[in-house]
Amino acid sequence: MMVPFALADPPATGPNAPPPGPPGYDWRYPQPPTRPSKGLPLAVAAAILLAIAALVVGIMNLNLPSRTPAVPTPGATPSAATPTSAQETIAADRTLCAAIAPLMGESDRIGKSYIGLGTGGTPAARDAARKFISDTQDWIGRIQPVLDRHPDASPFFHRSLQRFIDDQNLIVSDLAAGPLTAWAEALWWDSLGAYSGPLHICARLGVKW
Repeated sequence: MMVPFALADPPATGPNAPPPGPPGYDWRYPQPPTRPSKGLPLAVAAAILLAIAALVVGIMNLNLPSRTPAVPTPGATPSAATPTSAQETIAADRTLCAAIAPLMGESDRIGKSYIGLGTGGTPAARDAARKFISDTQDWIGRIQPVLDRHPDASPFFHRSLQRFIDDQNLIVSDLAAGPLTAWAEALWWDSLGAYSGPLHICARLGVKW
């Protein structure tokens, strides 16, 4: 069998010489070019960056001042002899109770005198209504400054006593002789509810009127 053609060996030298290659390289069948690996340069760069960052952190830590735990001073320790906030509030409530006791007793007497004579249409009832108005307005002018001078009392004590004072002021603002109107009667009952605040607080503290 005849071979129509045969591959001739390439010339060893000259312009037609095959390119050099490793052992077993066949110049007749060109191999795809190989690409240099990029993994190694990236890994090396990352390692260098990490090393630089660790070095910078170490230098910064060396320059930071050392921290020592704070030692509590003897004055910062709470003492059992120091009054607590609750104790201070109780003392302030008792002081306010002592200051208002005479005035609250006077308010009781003013109210009783009006209820006894001020609900009819007689001349005595009209006189009682006028006296109740003037006495209550005078009483308000004297007890309001007392309350204002004791801002350290408990909030509920302040609110209930102020509510009682305000109700009394509203009652006498439009009061006339004769039966109480519906709104005046509502104010009267509301004032009794507000009155129970200071009454019970002061009674628990040993102050009565």
